[in-house]
Amino acid sequence: MRAAAPLVLCAVLVAAGLSACQTTQELSAQRAKQAKKLSKVRKLTIGRLNQDVHVRHTALVQDRNGIAVVVELRNTGSTQARLPLAVSVTDANGKALYRNDIAGLEDSLVSMPVLERGQDSFWVNNQVTAAGKPVKVHAQVGAAKAGTPASIPRFRIADVTVDSDADGVFARGTIANESKIAQRRLAIFCMARKGSKVVAAGRAMVDALPPAGAKPTTFTVFFIGNPKGAKLSFSAPATVLR
Repeated sequence: MRAAAPLVLCAVLVAAGLSACQTTQELSAQRAKQAKKLSKVRKLTIGRLNQDVHVRHTALVQDRNGIAVVVELRNTGSTQARLPLAVSVTDANGKALYRNDIAGLEDSLVSMPVLERGQDSFWVNNQVTAAGKPVKVHAQVGAAKAGTPASIPRFRIADVTVDSDADGVFARGTIANESKIAQRRLAIFCMARKGSKVVAAGRAMVDALPPAGAKPTTFTVFFIGNPKGAKLSFSAPATVLR
């Protein structure tokens, strides 16, 4: 998967900062310390199921770059924030090949930041790792873990173009904040449909999106699957509400 490359590079850079004379014992101690720290990171827990947010559809796409799942949601109740979202990917026999309850996953891979009253939206996890042939996606939504203000920040996505390189097909566009609230770690989800079938999906991460009035920020979505000739849809739920 493309998303794995930055993680590998980061590990190399961290390792490069270590002493050239580091002993095996010191390295083992450091790894044990990192493992202990990771073990303290909370895993995803759903708890009480959400009575108002329903899973409408799920989809799975796979190519040489990896596996992505799409979960389409409908909120039949009031506006809700920080919704735990658990997914499992199974094979033809129902055996679980992947679950997103691994400790240390970032928020956008385990939750939906916000869903407004009566809203239909979707969520993408493009970092699914599964040994075997994935066939089906199961999804559950938990109860909201945060309150919401009267007004939710909104964004404008524009200038979207689709292109390709040696690694595959990607979409590039701009996103502008229409609110006064700056955003952090904003996930832009994208799915591509031909008719009712999801043929590609991906996501982009925007580390910082300034408030209204700033120049639009460029983003790039790298797809799993092939979106050429398909209709693109975007979802960018706000991460900072107040």
